[in-house]
Amino acid sequence: MRKKTQMLTRLAKLAEIRSDVELKRFAAFRRHVDTLAAQQNEQRDRLGHIFAQDEAFSIEGARLASIEAGRLAREMARLEAELDRIRPGFDAARSRAMREFGRVRALEQLAEGLRDTMRKSSGRD
Repeated sequence: MRKKTQMLTRLAKLAEIRSDVELKRFAAFRRHVDTLAAQQNEQRDRLGHIFAQDEAFSIEGARLASIEAGRLAREMARLEAELDRIRPGFDAARSRAMREFGRVRALEQLAEGLRDTMRKSSGRD
């Protein structure tokens, strides 16, 4: 029984190493997604400010605002395409990280359960 407990403890440590790797991979994806989302919000705010001016537009001002709005819209479309491109990897990394984290916790609980069983059976003798 002691060997099983030691084996489960070692397996839990190995699973924790794998879990750490997957969590770091997911964190990298998360930083990338958060950066892209922040850039999208910034572009959206800038686009909203272009047409929300108190002053009347001159023809030249309207032309410049339209050019800038087009540029911002293209940038927002590029950011959305980038998010769509990395979203499957992000979802897969999140799923793997959750699975590995769950595996660690399950192995730790199994090892602790065996330890408890061993303690109880040693106390009876």
